[in-house]
Amino acid sequence: MQIAIVGAGIGGPTLAYWLSHYGHQPTLIEKAPRLRTDGYVVDFWGDGYTVAERMGLTADLHAAGYAIREVRLVDRNSRRVGGFSAELFRRGLDGRFVSIPRGDLAAIIYGSIEQRAETLFRESVSAVAQDDSDVRVALERGGSRRFDLLIGAGGIHSPVRDLVFGPEFEFARDLGYRVAAFEAEGYRPRDELVYLAYTMPGRMV
Repeated sequence: MQIAIVGAGIGGPTLAYWLSHYGHQPTLIEKAPRLRTDGYVVDFWGDGYTVAERMGLTADLHAAGYAIREVRLVDRNSRRVGGFSAELFRRGLDGRFVSIPRGDLAAIIYGSIEQRAETLFRESVSAVAQDDSDVRVALERGGSRRFDLLIGAGGIHSPVRDLVFGPEFEFARDLGYRVAAFEAEGYRPRDELVYLAYTMPGRMV
């Protein structure tokens, strides 16, 4: 089958790998001009780690990732009020646990299918028309393509979801929680390989 996958982050290339593995022909459609390098650190374990093992990627993940030592909860003055050792996770998971920047994770996955799947960078889907035999995908930069199947893997603000089901505001519900995450380089005193979290009801940084 000819299958279009919109989004070349983590889910899209992973899906492309397995579709190609089973004899299909995936095409990735990505709005960005190249692979995105941004994104926060991902704690990688469980089912995702099992999939990476089956793809033969775990050595690369550990080489690019971090062995986080501690999750530390602090108050507004940075005084420790709780937390736990990440070694508890590591032991409980038999070492099948690594923290890795999202951009590095995406690049490792994409590298496994780069030669086996067509990728259209700087491109997005502007319209979708489906009939009983296939789906016609209109492309933002002009022209259209026919596929047997169209899959949206564009993340939380998926353009394909909007096109197929309607605008996001009709379905999104604000649950009242706010989370901010960032990396800080060169601060002192420095605690390597420690997550710091300051939390109050409905808010976390």
